[in-house]
Amino acid sequence: MRAAWLLIGGGLAGLALGVGVSITLSYGLVFIGLLGGLAYALGVSGLSQRKWIALPAFALGLAAPLVLTFGVHSVLMQRIGHVERCAVTAADEHPFAKYPGVDYVLACPSGEVELDRDWNDRLKTREADVLTGPPLRPMFADETRWNLLPVTSVPAAMTLLVPVAWLLRKQP
Repeated sequence: MRAAWLLIGGGLAGLALGVGVSITLSYGLVFIGLLGGLAYALGVSGLSQRKWIALPAFALGLAAPLVLTFGVHSVLMQRIGHVERCAVTAADEHPFAKYPGVDYVLACPSGEVELDRDWNDRLKTREADVLTGPPLRPMFADETRWNLLPVTSVPAAMTLLVPVAWLLRKQP
């Protein structure tokens, strides 16, 4: 039982760490959050000792890092970010790659920014609006924006699943 609580606590801490470093440094670090989500799911499954609780635990544990990384970044950029008009200084096109895209280098008033886009969404002009808000990673202002509801519902569901698993444990 103690190991289950440690896995739940460590998993939530790893999830928070993974989301934090992903939105500030690189989206490639989301694997830290995925490991935290898996530890959370194992802890909840071990706490309950009922087999069916593993499905929602693992679904939340695997979805939470992705939803929180991209959702929290988008919501925070909407709240604290500001729009800057930037000029494209360089564009590196990759039309024949497995995932075609364009890598842009933009000159913004706050400094140089490197962003990428899918090939079908490439810029039509040599200017773009960019949301910047240090320490968060910049993003194009016209990208899909997330609502606060799905971003807050995932941690709420994770929090509510722990007492449900605790109540459904086998009694001695």
